[in-house]
Amino acid sequence: MITLFENFHNKPIVNSVSPEFWEMVEIADWRKVINGYQKNPIINDERRSFFKQAQNRIYSRYSYEDIIKFKKEYNIIYYQLCDYFEKFMNDEKYSSDIPSDDGYSDLISSVIGKGKKWVETCVNHTQFFIQMAIDEDYEENFSYLLNISKQDYNEVTEEFNPILKDTRKYNV
Repeated sequence: MITLFENFHNKPIVNSVSPEFWEMVEIADWRKVINGYQKNPIINDERRSFFKQAQNRIYSRYSYEDIIKFKKEYNIIYYQLCDYFEKFMNDEKYSSDIPSDDGYSDLISSVIGKGKKWVETCVNHTQFFIQMAIDEDYEENFSYLLNISKQDYNEVTEEFNPILKDTRKYNV
């Protein structure tokens, strides 16, 4: 007998990514970015500084190679969460509350950006995920911290630590 699991959604496995990944998420402190963006809705230098500060928090601690590794891990948990919460996008009861397309990606990304405990809470008690969408308690996009070229990574780290620019210049 063949059975189709058309609407079967596997529960995301929060430990499918490393403890180091979740530590990096805590260091990035995406909640600060969300709060800063919401208090500064006009896109200007002050608003951009919240993202730059998050970059500095993780880039000053992790190498570019670590960031690439974290991006791969991010994709693992991101796709699990996208699949799991997709049921709400198709449910008429919630469809007006759940953003579509790009907004949905930002919402899932912000769930991750709020940390391991928040991800577990949303997976085990989906009303928190729904409420986060209703309250628009998310911003664009935690994954941008991890989606960076080596050159851009160097520029950001040099901006916050000019000594690095000199040491790279002389291959020290």
